[in-house]
Amino acid sequence: MQRRILMHLLLAGTACVLPACGRERARGEVLRALIERIVVPNTTALAEHSRRLEVESAGLVADPTPSTLRDVRQSWRRALSSWKRVEAFRLGPIAESNSLMRAMFWPVRAAGLEGLLQGAQTLDHASVDSMGVDRRGLFALEYLLFSEAAEEECAARFAGPAGERRASLARALAGNVSFHADNLVRSLGSGKTFADKLADGGQDSLNRLVAQLVFTVENVSANRLARTSRLVKTSTFKRSDTEGGLSGTSREIALTYLRATQQLYLGEERGLCRLVSAQSATVDRALRSAFAQAIIAVADLGGPLEEAAQRDPGRFDAAADSVKKLERTLKVDLASVLGVTSTFASVDGD
Repeated sequence: MQRRILMHLLLAGTACVLPACGRERARGEVLRALIERIVVPNTTALAEHSRRLEVESAGLVADPTPSTLRDVRQSWRRALSSWKRVEAFRLGPIAESNSLMRAMFWPVRAAGLEGLLQGAQTLDHASVDSMGVDRRGLFALEYLLFSEAAEEECAARFAGPAGERRASLARALAGNVSFHADNLVRSLGSGKTFADKLADGGQDSLNRLVAQLVFTVENVSANRLARTSRLVKTSTFKRSDTEGGLSGTSREIALTYLRATQQLYLGEERGLCRLVSAQSATVDRALRSAFAQAIIAVADLGGPLEEAAQRDPGRFDAAADSVKKLERTLKVDLASVLGVTSTFASVDGD
């Protein structure tokens, strides 16, 4: 009898333990899959687009024409989108390399860049890499490549003796961005070491990942939509007051952040959605819907955020509400289902 009772207790204990073991195994598989299927390919694309930008920028020195400038601008947009996509996963080597800040610091110091254009110091990778982050990176390049002037006038600024220095600075800045992209790729490597470490981190890794998703969406809500709405109501508003304002890419930046966060949730159906749907199909559907609605609402603004906020405040506010709803769904529903206990640091107030 005692043996039978003991056997029943052991079987009951096993029945309780197996689901927990299954959840832990699934969690590890999801975290590994996100690195292997999302983070590593995105980082590889970042390096490829950055190298292409470096090549295109070199063309401004030899051929400062509107056509060449268009090519460089297009490469710049692709590179920026790649960097922003990777920024949505600021964990491990992605954060520890410090490449994100060095390549994407904003706002840049216009006076410092003008000083470089008027100066006589050598403009190459070494000199640029020794500068403060407010005089280099993609947004320093934005300052050189974009303005409210016509395309022909902008291209003409890269011609002649003065223009040659401008083109040389653009090439050096692009080369420095490419350098830090390669550094990021080296830091991550194949991703296996970091994937194993992340998986071994268990619930703590999951907490940090969810916190990152929340932070990214809250950043779109507070620092892009809400902040832009406030700024356009002031009489002193300038395009340079918003990130991506000079290049007209403020909406694309917001969309990239939202899509990158959605990508981490879905992960080709092997992302966080796998863990959520196993616990609650209702919450999974709600999250998918919230992502889709927020992305569609921002995409439908049809232009830069600052222009949309002025042209159609009602639609802009509706888009902001959709992103805010997504933020709340991540903070409450996603965190609850996955047992996340981290406190989310607010970015409200910019």
